[in-house]
Amino acid sequence: MRLRIAWATDPGLEREENEDSVVVWRNKAGLDTLLVVCDGMGGHAAGQEASSIASKTVTRILAEDGEEGPDVERLKRACKEANTAVFEAARDNPDWTGMGSTMVIAAIRAGEMAVLNVGDSPAYLFRNGLATLVSQDHSWPAEQVRLGLIKPEEAATHPLKHRLTRAVGVWDQIQPFTDKVKLEEGDAIVLCSDGVETAGVSVEEMGRLLLKDGNLDRGAERVIERCRELGAPDNVTLAVARVEVDVTKTAILPKMKR
Repeated sequence: MRLRIAWATDPGLEREENEDSVVVWRNKAGLDTLLVVCDGMGGHAAGQEASSIASKTVTRILAEDGEEGPDVERLKRACKEANTAVFEAARDNPDWTGMGSTMVIAAIRAGEMAVLNVGDSPAYLFRNGLATLVSQDHSWPAEQVRLGLIKPEEAATHPLKHRLTRAVGVWDQIQPFTDKVKLEEGDAIVLCSDGVETAGVSVEEMGRLLLKDGNLDRGAERVIERCRELGAPDNVTLAVARVEVDVTKTAILPKMKR
């Protein structure tokens, strides 16, 4: 199963700094592909530090743990180390007090994908023209929806939409969401910061821009350009992996003579 990958990041039009971090690896850490997107919080310097520490720590742990494959427990251990690293950095530096980061990871090998996330940076699976959220939104309104206290349509425009109930490094313990997905030919997995949604680009539009001509690099650029056209008030980052279709399997075979 062959994968095509791409990524792009942009500070947007209203932020002086880019507080997002993105890592895209191929054939490292016992994986075919690793995608990581982190969105920092806590002010310019603190947000940058938080997302950078989180992404660097989780990838270092995966590179050094000696394990292989997309195991969710493996991702949980790496996330725990990243949480500790950000939490201790904030504790030891008064200028970084309260900093934290979202984190979303997709680890892929041999058609299997493990997903882990903390916060509201989403992961979407595009399959047969349909998009499915394969991460879990840890914003306050989303938690209220899961508890049955408010309706999904209320959460979409809730004034506390960007208040997080979970984030890397804000508390000394972390409870990430994890899932395992079997990939199929033609599938695309997209990780992004919430800057895409904040700009006003829907999931459906993001998918069309990314996948319309098969050129993922250009597709990622199109998403960034569209976000900027709409004002891009926040940093915008996305990382993409697409399972290539084996054209030899779809070839029309000649009929056998009877």
